[in-house]
Amino acid sequence: MKYLILSIFIVSSIFCSSQSGLSFTTKQQFYLSGESTLIGNNIVSTDAVKPYNDNSSINDLLKLKYIDVDDDPSTFSSSIANLVLDVEPSKIKYAGLYWSAVYKYDKGTRKKLKEKNTIVYRGNDERSTNINSILFKQPNGNYQKIIGETVFDSFDTKLFEGNKPYLCYADVTTLIKNSTTINGAYTVGNIRATEGYISGGASGGWLLYVIYESPKAKPKYFTTYNGFVEIKKEPVNIIFDGFKTDETGAVNTTVCIGALEGDQKYKTDSFFIMDINNSFVPISNKLRPKNNFFNGKITIHDELYTNRLPNSSNTLGFDLLKINIPNPNNSIISNNTTQTTIRFKTKADRFYLFFVAFETEISPIYLEGKNNVESILVLENDDETTKPLEVSEEIITNNINEKEILKQQKAVEKIKRIRSISIPSVPKGYYLVTNVFSVKSNTTKWMAFLEEKGYQPKSYTNPKNGWHYIYLKNDLDPNTIYLKRKELSKLEHFQDIWILKINF
Repeated sequence: MKYLILSIFIVSSIFCSSQSGLSFTTKQQFYLSGESTLIGNNIVSTDAVKPYNDNSSINDLLKLKYIDVDDDPSTFSSSIANLVLDVEPSKIKYAGLYWSAVYKYDKGTRKKLKEKNTIVYRGNDERSTNINSILFKQPNGNYQKIIGETVFDSFDTKLFEGNKPYLCYADVTTLIKNSTTINGAYTVGNIRATEGYISGGASGGWLLYVIYESPKAKPKYFTTYNGFVEIKKEPVNIIFDGFKTDETGAVNTTVCIGALEGDQKYKTDSFFIMDINNSFVPISNKLRPKNNFFNGKITIHDELYTNRLPNSSNTLGFDLLKINIPNPNNSIISNNTTQTTIRFKTKADRFYLFFVAFETEISPIYLEGKNNVESILVLENDDETTKPLEVSEEIITNNINEKEILKQQKAVEKIKRIRSISIPSVPKGYYLVTNVFSVKSNTTKWMAFLEEKGYQPKSYTNPKNGWHYIYLKNDLDPNTIYLKRKELSKLEHFQDIWILKINF
């Protein structure tokens, strides 16, 4: 029931049981009223220009070549995806560009050995190390050279010997934010991948993930992860936290994913999310069955994303998707939720996960706290003092007193520096706040809980937003507030109380 306005250190993690590669880590986090969009395309297919729409073939058996649609001699590979947004470039908050591919060698061949009835894939095991250098073209512009970050490259390691995939990344926020237009064709050129034949099939592509501000949107939490993890034998879980959903109403959540090597022909790969009963629920839609979720497609919710060139329905091992998480009666993501977990699993169709973005609607109160940290203060809990050995009790006492005095002085200075806020009809002072609610009934319940514990809570309503703040003490002296906060913070239900400075 609690809504805490505070600056939280966020811990989000991935658990990779017996998995190879690079563990996922948080790349970006945003709290804002906004939306996101995802575009991208693959960069190898059976033809340089024509779309590939055959869903019956196994990728290993196809001789693939670079897609190259730009009619530009400066590129050996290129594909296009179109962005359509109803916002100005200045509203762009973040734009991340990723590219990934199977790249063991430049070109490979295959040969069937009759005596053993097996297929042998061959290449010279040499390839360019310049995988992080590509060309990027925005609408109505020319190619710009992008030198990205090599997030992961298995070529000079003992990992993934059969296909040697890699992943690169570039933050292109400034490029897009400073452009004259953001709508139109985005072309990415000179992404490297294996052509011809390779065990498991050649695959590769790029994605552009964009977050933008929108005054009409609800408050949301956006977080992006990247890494490079093989999903094969053991499931892989990713935990998301650092958010708090609203206390009332439906909660809408979306996940974006980039993966490599998903084959349309092979099944048994799945995507799950944990529900409110701590059970993993499979996620699917009409294009992504629950037993063949990663199937070589580029999809936005329930539709193929076709606003690209080529617009193949089978992207040959390059999976890109944005999907709404079904949440009937908030059975998956409930009100006041602060954490959820997603899971990836497969039995037959091994694939590589390299990008995940999670976005969910959050409490407006929580967003307010994230955006106005200068007007609140959460002090660290007091650490217990450990007595040093072989020192007299008198010296110990003096040291502790000096330490406590210095600590209080520093804390009081922080309290004095809090930015004051204006609340009409509320006495001037420092306030020790335990909670804030947007729903009056929850305010009543929390105050009743405090009264049962023997406290005398008070409340005020901020007329600007209608939120109800519950506090236990207010005083003009910051020392008094500090000492009261120190006393209360030792109790479990007051560990996160914070201080507001009002009407100074």
